[in-house]
Amino acid sequence: MLRIAHLSDVHILDPHTRRSAARYRITARAVSMGRSVDPRERARKLSRGLAAAKASGAGHVVISGDLTELGDANEFEHFATLLDEARLPDGSVTLVPGNHDAYTSADGWKKAMAGPLKRWSSASAFLTGQVVERGDVVLMPIDTSCFQSIARSGGHLTSDAVDAVHSRLRDPAFTDKSIILVFHHPPFVTERNAVWQWIDGLRGYAHAVDLLGKHPRLQILHGHLHKVVDSIVRLGKGALARVEDVARLSPRDAGRETARARIFGAPAVVDDGERPRVRLYDVRDGALESAGFYAT
Repeated sequence: MLRIAHLSDVHILDPHTRRSAARYRITARAVSMGRSVDPRERARKLSRGLAAAKASGAGHVVISGDLTELGDANEFEHFATLLDEARLPDGSVTLVPGNHDAYTSADGWKKAMAGPLKRWSSASAFLTGQVVERGDVVLMPIDTSCFQSIARSGGHLTSDAVDAVHSRLRDPAFTDKSIILVFHHPPFVTERNAVWQWIDGLRGYAHAVDLLGKHPRLQILHGHLHKVVDSIVRLGKGALARVEDVARLSPRDAGRETARARIFGAPAVVDDGERPRVRLYDVRDGALESAGFYAT
């Protein structure tokens, strides 16, 4: 049985923050939202999270975005060093960028994938439509990050990405496999208002919900919310789909087989204490099922 470990929202800093340019230090402190900006503390959390993923017996690790605080080249180098030090097998880690990974430049992620993170690029969000086959499931990492001001934190599920998903779903090689989309931003409307959706939400989320409604073997892993998320997809009139949080269902509905979650969010490594929890999933009957958490 395949086990998948899921981490998210690491927010690695430049290890030489005190010697960095003043602009970097000011911006990093601004987007850290009151968190400690000690790069050693954040590095320690990631190392412990990766150690927990390894100790859990997971055969594959997913890190769903905000790997760095600003998408700075030194941050990506630091993240890559910590990932290499974890001594995970080649091809066993899937990385996708988040909004924080695109604050410095429009091509920072591509440069990181072609540079310090090249070892992991074959299983990560590098080329549109790229997939990672793991037995009965296929992971499809997608880049939803956008180069934008630090005043915004939203993402974009592009038409090219949606077309790539459709293409994979039509591929005869994947007819009997479940496809797991991995991207940073959750595929639903924020609970505040339209302005906040523009600031922090996922443009193109409706396409993701539509895909989920039409393809029952599709599931999603995401980050961004810094909390655990389990959501199901219900079909309404005209096969229109809507997403519902399992925690808000009645006990009867939550216990039904039809309520098995199809959208999963992981807690944030940066906020999860000295020993961050790793979210685990087991692949049963060709689909992911939550298997709890693990911490060292």
